[in-house]
Amino acid sequence: MSATDTARRLVFRMVGTWWRIDLSSPEAISESTKEIAAGVLGRADDRATARARLRDELGRAAAAAADADAQLLMIQTDIGPGQPMSATLTVFEDERMRMSPAIGTDAASVLAVFEKSVPLVDPARADTLVRRRSMDGEVARVHAIEETVEVEDGERYTQRRLVAQYWYPLPGTKRLLTVVLTTPLGDIPHTLLSYFDAIVAASAFQEA
Repeated sequence: MSATDTARRLVFRMVGTWWRIDLSSPEAISESTKEIAAGVLGRADDRATARARLRDELGRAAAAAADADAQLLMIQTDIGPGQPMSATLTVFEDERMRMSPAIGTDAASVLAVFEKSVPLVDPARADTLVRRRSMDGEVARVHAIEETVEVEDGERYTQRRLVAQYWYPLPGTKRLLTVVLTTPLGDIPHTLLSYFDAIVAASAFQEA
């Protein structure tokens, strides 16, 4: 799985089943979400309502990703046969960062300058800032647990979603790619952060 830049692409090596949503147009999003819903839930008539609900949920996520000019949106539905897993991976370029020409394009320098700006870029999560590894070097990570109140079958419950953001220096530039990994399994954040870190650790830039 990859997110493509004009010269380099970020490639991921993943376990389990991941589905890519085509973000190129509203029509492409609609076709992708239909394919995923049918692939996950089958085509039986008695699953039509569940498929429609899943399409709507995926469609909203895809529309938000497209509005943010995301390069890649992936949805995970299992981690292995008979082992359901819900996670989302989104990749986009962080347009908020404009770095001085004086720092050059060395990845370590770009990342160090970025880390100083995190309290301004993402103040709510700045105290979670850590370094993690990819196959090319280090990336910066922040995370948070986001809570929302959901209603299902008339019952209210609190949904805790883990959101982890990783910033990659784009080789040979002053630019950063942001990888956002999320899961509704926010009640076990340490386990899921380790899983997300493993995805990042196996990622690398390749020639496009």
